[in-house]
Amino acid sequence: MKFAHIADSHLGAFSKNPKLRDLNFKAFKEAISRCIEENVDFIIIAGDLFHNPLPDMDIVKRTVEVLNKAKSYKIPIYVIYGSHDFSAGTTSLLDVLAEAGVFEKATKYEIKGNKIRLLPVEDKKTGVKIVGMPGLTASMEVRYFTEDAIDRNYLEKIEGGKIFVFHTTIAELKPDYISDKNAVPISKLPRGFDYYAGGHLHERIVSKIDTSPIIYPGALFGATYNDLDVLTGKEKGFYIVEDFKPRFIPIKVCEFEKKIYDATGKTARKVEEELMNFAAENHSDRVVILKVRGTLRSGKVADIDFRKIREKILETASEILLNTYSLSTEEKKKISVPAGNPEEIENRVFDEISVYGVDVTKRIFRVLKEEIKEDERKEDYRDRIWKAVYPILIQAVNREKKEKEVKKEVEEKKGRTEERKPQKKVSKRREIKNTSIFDFG
Repeated sequence: MKFAHIADSHLGAFSKNPKLRDLNFKAFKEAISRCIEENVDFIIIAGDLFHNPLPDMDIVKRTVEVLNKAKSYKIPIYVIYGSHDFSAGTTSLLDVLAEAGVFEKATKYEIKGNKIRLLPVEDKKTGVKIVGMPGLTASMEVRYFTEDAIDRNYLEKIEGGKIFVFHTTIAELKPDYISDKNAVPISKLPRGFDYYAGGHLHERIVSKIDTSPIIYPGALFGATYNDLDVLTGKEKGFYIVEDFKPRFIPIKVCEFEKKIYDATGKTARKVEEELMNFAAENHSDRVVILKVRGTLRSGKVADIDFRKIREKILETASEILLNTYSLSTEEKKKISVPAGNPEEIENRVFDEISVYGVDVTKRIFRVLKEEIKEDERKEDYRDRIWKAVYPILIQAVNREKKEKEVKKEVEEKKGRTEERKPQKKVSKRREIKNTSIFDFG
């Protein structure tokens, strides 16, 4: 018995960067090809097949083609929701593709009393039973574990070879750099399964429950720029599990090069010079991750021509990911306002910093103060905030543009009026007196 365990493909991620989006898809395509070469009995995808519940249709088409190739070799595919696949209140594309027979959802359940009874899906060829617990938006599935809503007694009595598939952070296994408060203690997982197929954590993690493997294969490529940063230098891929003994299959679709540059104590001019020297090196068609941080001694961040640096790197690199969020300058503008009530102080500060006026700045700040709603995904929150801020900015820009046009029209009209005025004659003596000595060379 041999199966593949894949997770966190996030197909459709990097939608604004076609190069990275295609590399991510290439990693998935290579993983499925390896499954076919290894002649696995079935494939498990432990959540986040797509990066959005309703992804771009071009990505969907390409994904279906790849999965249908596996099906043509009579390799069934079992899938559960990941936190990115699922959206409360709407139909996920996973449901549509499952109905179309592209794969089978490994999540079946019934309610018995006050418990959720997860029902096994049996693989016809091997007889292995697969029990799936889906990942939900904002990690809502965590409470089903922590509140003991799942009928663990039923699951532990299932006989024969069995796999538990989940898309949740296990508290004891998460890396230190992940501040995921929504984590499940390992003690809350049902016991007695032969293999625990995890998803959600993008780094490869291998552990055990009793004597059974519990594994996160990690992302095949990465779903965010932070993933690419954190996972640089670490192997990415998936697992092939033969008779419940796991074997890692690395997937590499490109080379990465990471540089962290510290600008502390340097001038803006010096930073640009040194970064241009780095940019001129041969980056051998790699994806370059350049992080510039620190505090400039003099000059402003805006004085550094990062566009020129980026273009120079791309002469030999495949792609450049530039991060300057931690770069600042000692030259700070001090805002001083006389004492007054809070509203007066706020208005004066906004008057100092605003580009389009106090009213516009205050309206934008009111939107930015809105907090993320319960069960709202971070991406949906960002989209909601941007959609609220965008019309305010457009209105302000258009108003400023209109004011400039009116001002220009007034000045042109005034100029035409001046031209029509009769010019006073100036005597030669007066003309010479009013002329600077520099006008004579």
